[in-house]
Amino acid sequence: MQIFDVFTKKEYEKEGEQKVISYKAGALKVTDRGNMYLRLFHIPNTDFYVRERNSDLPTVNLEE
Repeated sequence: MQIFDVFTKKEYEKEGEQKVISYKAGALKVTDRGNMYLRLFHIPNTDFYVRERNSDLPTVNLEE
């Protein structure tokens, strides 16, 4: 299994100077079978399944 850290950044201004802070937002796990799971720390106890984009999937139009 491989585990990757997921980072994000926040840009802000302090005393007239532009600052950037990055922090760990979650983890991406890749199993030996190739399955991928994403865990975001702000949504605990929930794994999201990550799949390669497939053009055969239907498009959902929410405006109908």
